Amino acid sequence: MPKKIALIPGDGIGKEVLEVAFEVVKKAATIPLESRVFDLGSERYLKTGEIFPEEDKEALKGYDAVFLGALGDPRVKPGVLERGILLALRFEFDQFANLRPLKLYRKDLTPLKNVENIDIMFFRENTEDLYVGAGGVLKKGTPDEVALQELIQTRKGVERIVRYAFEWAKKLLELLFVC
Repeated sequence: MPKKIALIPGDGIGKEVLEVAFEVVKKAATIPLESRVFDLGSERYLKTGEIFPEEDKEALKGYDAVFLGALGDPRVKPGVLERGILLALRFEFDQFANLRPLKLYRKDLTPLKNVENIDIMFFRENTEDLYVGAGGVLKKGTPDEVALQELIQTRKGVERIVRYAFEWAKKLLELLFVC
């Protein structure tokens, strides 16, 4: 049975990058893949006013993975597409784990000393923190105007990202000992 991959090319260079990246994935895959392109991004928004229709959210529930290209267009107010598509995907599908790898391939490219074998994985909670968008503006339009942004972390959110990181590390250690 093929794995179903939803493709959201997004905007600008995102379309080109996603197309080539998915070709690489298909060539490297050892399992059958089937895909469908979802028309979500600035062009659709500018034509129809729709950002992320409910029928698309519902359809995505039947997919095993989503490949998302870059979002953003100078004709669309900053934050509209990001909140309407990127954050909507995170919250709708509870994509809480954000993994950010850091690996140094050439030590001559860094001013740091003693950098042998830098290979680090950062884990960040993806549905809380500043992503919630809590905050506002006080005394707007006055010399005393103040912008507020609140960082929100629940016990549940912190525990699950920490557990996820520890499970990842545990699997990595098991792989190292097997090798």
